[in-house]
Amino acid sequence: MIPDVKALDIIVDVVKQHELIVVLDPVSISSAGERLSSEGFELEIERSLFSYIKILTPNINEAGFYANRDLLNKTTENIAELKEAAIILVKKLYSDNQTLDAEKAVVIKSAGTKQGELFDLVCISKGIGSNENYEFTIYQKPKLLFNGNVHGTGCVFSSAITAFLAKGSPLVMAIEKAESFFDAKFQKFVELPNKGKVIDLTISEERVEVINQIKEIYNFISKFKKFSKLIPEVRMNISGSLPNATIKEEIAGIEGRITIINGYPQASGEIKFGATDHTARLILSAKEFDNSINYVINLKFNPNWIDLIQQNTDLELQEIIREDQPEKIKKQEFSTMQWLIKESIASKGKLPDIIWDKGAMGKEPIIRLFSKNSKDMIEKLKKIIEIIS
Repeated sequence: MIPDVKALDIIVDVVKQHELIVVLDPVSISSAGERLSSEGFELEIERSLFSYIKILTPNINEAGFYANRDLLNKTTENIAELKEAAIILVKKLYSDNQTLDAEKAVVIKSAGTKQGELFDLVCISKGIGSNENYEFTIYQKPKLLFNGNVHGTGCVFSSAITAFLAKGSPLVMAIEKAESFFDAKFQKFVELPNKGKVIDLTISEERVEVINQIKEIYNFISKFKKFSKLIPEVRMNISGSLPNATIKEEIAGIEGRITIINGYPQASGEIKFGATDHTARLILSAKEFDNSINYVINLKFNPNWIDLIQQNTDLELQEIIREDQPEKIKKQEFSTMQWLIKESIASKGKLPDIIWDKGAMGKEPIIRLFSKNSKDMIEKLKKIIEIIS
């Protein structure tokens, strides 16, 4: 954050002296709407620094200020307004005595919403003047629900863009890579002593991969209302494991599960390791027999669906009758999932794609769909939803 005019002057001098490529996160108004710099200092930054900027990454509040537009609470229905604001901003990055064909960009973070999801709006300018040309890209991401504010998100994102530019990525590719990097890291947080949290950037690549695959499955189902019919009364969860997971803390899932909001599947919380119990035990039990199984999702049971899937797909199904469960297993905590998997293996000789049951006293009937990876899971879900729709 640029604290005052003195610091701003030093930054401008260094940029000019070394002909630096500049990525600026304006950091004047937080994503929560709180002012972080003195009133009017934004105009001094615009006057002194904007013409040296390659990429500007304002949040929606900052974009509204610099574009002099009310941009709050916009959706894809207002995309024309958001694009107009982005063009206003990118034009401010060119000065009269500067080459007008320089490639520059504006990324408006959390510019609006679409079906409960947030999106970033990217505007790439190939130059201004007689041959103005603007390219727009939207990056959608789930809107996760959790308590408290996450601080420093803009700094992480703009730093990622800068890093990818420094490594030689072209402007468009640097933004694309930064979007992927940020989405992967926006999963695990460090709680601050007083309030709020910051992104934990120490999460391993192996765990990031699991989180990304869960996110890929979730993004697929959350785009379509038709997948809401698959959500059971106990709500849906998607769990994924590290390759050689042996404990629940090595299984990731959606905290609070997936519910239905405005007709669409909607995550109730973040994707976290150790956040699930039932589906985590399913995966751990499955991996005792087949270590290639890494993902599971629980679906609503419907007897007609079972018939349709059996008759019209190549998915293998196995019914488990809960009444056959021995009394000692029923009384033993956390043992039902192990029994369920063992019974299915004993019957099929291998783990089927689907294990289902008709429920029991106090137990909702459930379909459980297993897969090796996100691509495998999505293909199976496509087959199911096509047959039952």
